[in-house]
Amino acid sequence: MNKNDLISSVADSSGLSKADAGRAVDAVFDSIASALKGGGDVRIVGFGT
Repeated sequence: MNKNDLISSVADSSGLSKADAGRAVDAVFDSIASALKGGGDVRIVGFGT
């Protein structure tokens, strides 16, 4: 799954437009990147299993 696939999946499952889903996905990735840049940990329980 690439980023565009994820955006489409979020849009389909949430009823959001693709533009709004794209902004939501970007916000999640930005939050994760910001936490990591600040030396924090990111743990998403159940992700990847």
